[in-house]
Amino acid sequence: MKKFITFSGLLISLFLWNACSTDDVEGGEPISDSELVEIPDTAFGEYMLYNETPGIYSEVENDEVHYYLDPDEVGVVSELSLSKTSSNVEALVQAGLATAETKITDLTGIEYFVGLQHLVLTSNDVEELDLTNLTGLEELEINFNLIGNLDLSNNTALTLLRYKGSSSADETQKLSSLDLSANTQLQHLHLPSHNFVSIDLSNNLQIQERLDMSGNPGPDGDPDTPDIVVPDQIYNQVPEESRLGVVSDASVATTVYLSVDETLIAEDSGMATLTASLNAASNETVTVELNFAGNATLVTDYSVESETITIPAGANEVSVELTAIQDTDVEGNETIEVSLGNITNAVAGENQEVTITIEDDDIEVSLILNEILYDPSNNDLDGDANGDGVYAQNEDEFIELYNDSSSPLDMSGFKIFDTEALDNDTPRHVVPDGTVIPAHGVLVVFGGGTPTGSFGGAVVQTSSTGDMNLNNSGDILTVQDAEGAVVVTFDVEPYSNNPNESYTRNPDLTGDFVQHGDINDILFSPGTRIDGTSF
Repeated sequence: MKKFITFSGLLISLFLWNACSTDDVEGGEPISDSELVEIPDTAFGEYMLYNETPGIYSEVENDEVHYYLDPDEVGVVSELSLSKTSSNVEALVQAGLATAETKITDLTGIEYFVGLQHLVLTSNDVEELDLTNLTGLEELEINFNLIGNLDLSNNTALTLLRYKGSSSADETQKLSSLDLSANTQLQHLHLPSHNFVSIDLSNNLQIQERLDMSGNPGPDGDPDTPDIVVPDQIYNQVPEESRLGVVSDASVATTVYLSVDETLIAEDSGMATLTASLNAASNETVTVELNFAGNATLVTDYSVESETITIPAGANEVSVELTAIQDTDVEGNETIEVSLGNITNAVAGENQEVTITIEDDDIEVSLILNEILYDPSNNDLDGDANGDGVYAQNEDEFIELYNDSSSPLDMSGFKIFDTEALDNDTPRHVVPDGTVIPAHGVLVVFGGGTPTGSFGGAVVQTSSTGDMNLNNSGDILTVQDAEGAVVVTFDVEPYSNNPNESYTRNPDLTGDFVQHGDINDILFSPGTRIDGTSF
């Protein structure tokens, strides 16, 4: 946002040049009576001052250097070179610029350079560039910036455009389309390493010096193949060594490519967009039939807007939506394999098949409570279930949960309650993110303390609240999954005889709960079978 600083005539006459952040840069008094405009980006302002750009001034305010421009004076500047390549940065460092190694991110103020013909902004971090007022701009070099959208509709004098995508840019900070219909004077076009599938150069038949679209995915999705279609006239008049990533529309058949925006969708109405794209617009209507395979069933597991895509003459692509259908069957993740079928007025590209996975949300949790200790022995270390050398009633309580499946179980976000905690919806323990119980593995949760020992190789945790609060009678243990579904319950009431030992299944996993000491002389076996061996 521009900050306008208005000076009275007296203040203008008294405006003095204050030292900027370097001894090498000098300035003078503004010679115009126009309002000065503050430049928000100090790296932008200091670089222009270093370049002795007319109409750029600085002032020290509260020990900070602020930069300003005079709209009248900068309006006649014809060239700005603001490159931050390594060699340029080195020169700026040697000159003593405070912002020598700082990338320019904000070009607010550029709109006043209405006479600009050549702008170089290589190797900065600019994300937005408004060139609307720069109607005389002829050459634009913005390689290695982060500009995801570029409007050149007012820059009809443009003859050279160089913008290579930055390796540090995310997908939204690269170009996927660019309207060049107004830039009929273009002779040099350099747009490698962006996200172009196609580009319309039908109005740009003056391109003859360079045409580089290398490193773009093109219609086949492969950035290493030169398959972005351009008019034959341009293709033939650009020297071969300066013509990269493109093919002539006279040498290729109209080809269909298939893509999808989402490869993993939720069972509950998850959506994926299937797109049939052409390498170049055709003069004829192209129809594309879609084939569906995989272990998911059309109509039962998913629906699609249409099994045929019609691309009108002159268009490059058309999309249809595929939507998953919710059910209650525990069936695991299912896949949809979509490929191209019959095509009219075009041919299919190679290997045109996409796979979409429907993520089942009815997966059954096979979790068994195998042992529970809510009444540790109060005979000193006879009750030290967590093995830390200290008997503490609340800390030595534990539950032992067994993953009764052949697949790892992600228990992230599972919650453990006693009756009071469930009534208040305040779990005694929330299983930390990243907790995965191996197939046929065990999780042991103690009330607290410092669990010491191997516990049969089990995953061992202590209650996130420091207290399981399991009562000896009139209490119910509840375990919920991350979505709040109840997966385990245990009613303490039938086992309320103050056992001073754990209750465990006998035999392990399948038997009824019995007091541990009724089986052997051991009072508990957290993480192991009754006899102390690993699961």
